[in-house]
Parts: sequence; C-alpha cells; structure tokens
Amino acid sequence: MPTAPLIPNPSPARGEGGRHHGRLRFANRPYLLILLQLAWLGWLQAFPVALDSDDALNFAHGVTHFSVLEFSPHFPGYPAFIWLARLINLLVDDPARAVQWASLLGSSLLAPLAALLAVKLWQRPSLLAPVWLLVLALPLTPTLALSGLSDGPALAAWLGSLLALQQRRIALAGLLLGLLLALRPSYFVLALLPLWLGLAQDGTRVRFVLPIALVGLTSLLFVWQADGWAYFSEGRRFTDGHFTLWGNTAAAHGDRLLSWARTFNDQLTPLWPLAVGALLMLPLWQRSKDHTAALSPLWTLYWLVLLFWTLFGQNPDNPRHLAPVTLLGIVLLAGWLPRRGEWPVAVAGLLLLAATFTQPRPPAMVQAAKLAEKTCPALVTQWGVRLLRETTALPVTDGWYKGDAALALSQGACRLSRRPIAASEMPTAVRQHWFAPRFAAEPGLWLAIPSLQTPHKESDKKHRKSTKNRQDN
Repeated sequence: MPTAPLIPNPSPARGEGGRHHGRLRFANRPYLLILLQLAWLGWLQAFPVALDSDDALNFAHGVTHFSVLEFSPHFPGYPAFIWLARLINLLVDDPARAVQWASLLGSSLLAPLAALLAVKLWQRPSLLAPVWLLVLALPLTPTLALSGLSDGPALAAWLGSLLALQQRRIALAGLLLGLLLALRPSYFVLALLPLWLGLAQDGTRVRFVLPIALVGLTSLLFVWQADGWAYFSEGRRFTDGHFTLWGNTAAAHGDRLLSWARTFNDQLTPLWPLAVGALLMLPLWQRSKDHTAALSPLWTLYWLVLLFWTLFGQNPDNPRHLAPVTLLGIVLLAGWLPRRGEWPVAVAGLLLLAATFTQPRPPAMVQAAKLAEKTCPALVTQWGVRLLRETTALPVTDGWYKGDAALALSQGACRLSRRPIAASEMPTAVRQHWFAPRFAAEPGLWLAIPSLQTPHKESDKKHRKSTKNRQDN
C-alpha cells in the first residue's frame, strides 16, 4: 500500500450512511458536547483562585513587572503567556486570577481541538465524541487548567496548528506555531512536525514562515527591552541547571527513568505499555488493513521523539509533562477503534469524566500552608519555597541546602514534602498530616510536625501503619 500524504487531500467522511448513520448524528451535531464542555468550565471556575507552585507565582509577578533576571517569570520568559495574562488582568485586576484564567482558557480548548484533529486525520466524524470525552476525562486536563502555567495554552496552540495544516490553512498554522513557541519556548520539540508539514507545502512557505518570524521577532524584542544581553546569560545558566542540578531529569540522573515508570502507572494505569505497543504497531496495522486514510509513519516517529524528549528532558515529579505524548497518543490510537467500539469508548469517557468531579477546594499547598502557619515555628521544604515565603509569615528554609535544613529541623521546624517522611529522618518525633490532591495529576503533600509528647519509635510505628492504611485505601 503506498504511503499516504502527510496532509491528506479533502475527501468525504468515511462511515456515513447505512447502519452507522444514526450513530454519527450526535458526532455531526455536537451540541451536547459543547454544553458538557461549558459545564466542565463552570465547575472549574468554582475552585478558589490559588497559586500552588513557584512557577505560577513567577508568572503572576510577570503580569505586573516582566524581567527574566528577577524570575518574573523564570527563563525563557513565556512572552505570549504574559501577554495573554495581562489582557485578562485588564478585566480582573488580579495577577493570580489572571494567570489561572489564562491557563483555564487554553486548557478548555484541548478536548475539542484533539477531537477535531482525530476526525480530520482519520476522516471519521464519529470519533469526535469519544476523543473529546476521553481528553476531558484525563486528570491532566483540570490539573493544567488550574495550574496557572503556560502548558494548557501552548498545547492548544500546538493542536490548533496541526489541525490548521490538515485543513490547509497555512497562514493560520504558521501563526499558531509562532504562538506555541512564544507561549512555551521549551515546547520547541512539539514544533518539529508542524514545521516539517508546513515547509513541505510548495508555494505556501512564505505564508507559513512569515507569521512565525513576526511572532518570534516580537517576542525577542519584548524580552530584550526588559533584560538585554543578560537574558542570554541567564538562559545558559538556567538550562545548565535544569539538565545537571535541580531539573531531576533522566539526562543527568538515570534513576529518574524508574520514577517515570511510576508516573506512567499512576496517570495512565499499568496498562500503558499496551498503548505504547499499539502506537509502535500503527504503521503495520494500517498496511494490513489497507486503510484509505492511512497516516504517514512520520506521525508515529514524531510521537516517539516526544516520548524520548519527555523521558530524558522533563521532571517525572510533575505529571503535567505527560500531556503532549498523552494527547497525541489518544489522537493516533483513535484510528484503532472499530466502528462498533466508538460509542462504548464514549460512554467509558463519560463515566471517567464523572469520576473526576470533586468538590471545589484549595490545592494541597494552600491547605498545608494554613496548617503550618498555625502550628509550626518554621518550615523546611523543597517545594514552593518562594511561594511560601511570600504568602506566609513563616521562616522557610530551602531543603536543597542540607546544612541549613538540618539546623532548622533541629530547632523545631516542620517539614513539608511530596513523599511520606519517616520519623527517623527527623531529629524529634513527629505527627504527619496528609493533604490529598484535588486531581490525580496534582501532587499531594505531607507535613511533619514535631511532637515532643510522642516517643520517637512509637511515632515511627504509627507513621508506617498510617501510610499503609492510606495506600490500601
């Protein structure tokens, strides 16, 4: 079977008519999906506005004063996300709310864009509902929406550029690709396939490249006016630190690959190797089935590139870094669905979506900070150090500095961590409090509070029993 073009020619949607016509009616009239999307958006709006990471705090600072050197925000600056947050801030006059709403706005587009891309790639309108519902049901999606970070808008620009290329809207695809790189420059790997597809179109290269160049030049001037040549020095320092010191990447620490395996298990269930195997077999499966809408093997190769970039260049402690490979994987695997399997998958997506709904509440970081302010004289942590220093009255010691951390703990400081803290790691006996995440893709937190009334060994025993009970639950 000859390889299909990278951008397929327009053709009638497959599967129309016959016994499938009634099933496609809902997909071709997605009013219920739009209403469900609006309900999902309203549910997330009910969550209190709260920053729960240093990165989100840096973005909030960047809304009022932009300087990469002052970590407002951190490198590489994310100029388009700052522009979007500033526009929203004109309406709300609250930088924290502005960055959270910017994330929410971009993340709310992920499900419809992924579904439309799957429909266009596989030329099957009936894929709209199952893909839309599956993406909406991912714990990653509400996590990105409330993170106050640039991931959601950047992923929306990425999916939008791929969709625009499939629709042969070359100038729009170039504009969205430029915005992708301006929203989150670290997503440059995501730009490889749309860049290749756009440049492969004869006679339209100028229309494709010009918007990218204009957005890139505007972004460069924006960061230049704030920091000048020092921006590039900060970029070199930040990149070196990410890959060698504090980034927790497998490129510098090989054992982080095991952490990625745990993250995959937690986010995608232990069945994720089956999905990876299916993606690798995708080109052979298309040949065996003689699909008229077969994709180029370049799509599978592109997904593999994203996977290796995630494994070796990203931090497994942050499940949100799985979003690109997960979204593209769902779009590509949608082609495996048999005609009779589309609606069972849609129903399963709806049930999974219902399981993600939870009562609106502040993130674990905010809850832990409130308790720490009431019960702790000081705090030692490696997470949200700047955020806690600016939002609480507590003296906060950065846990990366072992000597300072040991001294603070010996003087009665509490310890905040993403993992259970054994009593033997503390100089005195402790009581531990667990703050559950709102969604499975968010981190939970443990707060260890010194307890002089509890013997050390007894505290350690109680801690192990409590941890085992929680894990069993």
